[in-house]
Order: sequence, then structure tokens, then C-alpha cells
Amino acid sequence: MAVTQSLPGSARAERDNRAARVSLYAVIFGAFVAGGGYVPAALFFPLTLTWMAVILLSGVTAIVAGHLARFRAKRHGRRLALAGIVGGWICVLVAVLALAAVVGVVGGLAVLIDS
Repeated sequence: MAVTQSLPGSARAERDNRAARVSLYAVIFGAFVAGGGYVPAALFFPLTLTWMAVILLSGVTAIVAGHLARFRAKRHGRRLALAGIVGGWICVLVAVLALAAVVGVVGGLAVLIDS
């Protein structure tokens, strides 16, 4: 089996950065779950926790894969990795804000029940 190596700067070198693609796919999946699953998640509490966990895990996956891709790519493919890192941090931020909202709602309901 012959091993071929692509030239730096070629289109093949851009496509070979698998970690960058994984990072971007994780961000797209997290955005898809965040956008499409909010309304059902707001109506059913266990689904809300699952929704937040999926977004958080996809964000962490995107961050880790993005940093790995930036480490592996010396010059080419770094933009795709950076997009994955930034998108991953946005997914983590959305999950943390949703968790803060859920904790606030549950805490507010607990105060109303106690009074």
C-alpha cells in the first residue's frame, strides 16, 4: 500500500484535517439541537436536562477537536479549527445559560411553594 503525501496549501491538505471537520460537525450538531429542541425541552423538565447535556457535550467535543486540529495543522486548515473552537465555546455558553435559567426557575418555584 503506497502512502501519498499532499503538498501544503493544496485542497487535499485542507480536507485531510479530520479533527477540524469533527469539531465543525460537533458545532453544527449542537446548534441543530439547540435551535430545534428548545420548545419541547421547555415543556418537559427531563428533556431540558438532556437538551443541555447534549449541547454541552457537543461543545466540549468541538473545543477539544478544534484545539487538536490547530495543533496538527501547521499552516493550513487552521481557520476551520478556529471556527470549531469558537462555535464550541458558544455551545458551552448556551448550555450554561440554559442551566442558570433552569436553576433560577426551579429556585423561584421553591420559594413560591415555601411561602
